[in-house]
Amino acid sequence: MIPYSIFSLGDILLVSLQEEIEDSSVIALSKALSERVRRGHVRGVVIDLKNVEVIDTFLAEHICALAAVLNLLNTRTVIAGLGASAIVALKNFDISFGKHLAFALDSQQALEKIERDSAGP
Repeated sequence: MIPYSIFSLGDILLVSLQEEIEDSSVIALSKALSERVRRGHVRGVVIDLKNVEVIDTFLAEHICALAAVLNLLNTRTVIAGLGASAIVALKNFDISFGKHLAFALDSQQALEKIERDSAGP
């Protein structure tokens, strides 16, 4: 079973991760998202982490790298649904996501953030 789902909401992709995601699946997800964005017009990607309790350095680094690639393809990346335990783990291990990411409490707020950012000043 694939530990993630990718849903298309027009020109925004919603990615939902399962609690247990192996390193090989993280790499497959990065490749799949990069390819989908490269093939068609995708304005934003929401990565919903509400089912992920602990974010390790491998997952964090790949999300950062993916966000940097998507930024080059003019696509906004927003992380949604970080739980308290994931935030504590990130803080304890001094993991940072970098400058190409935005954060939202949930997927709805993330979608609104992409809409607002796309509307411009």
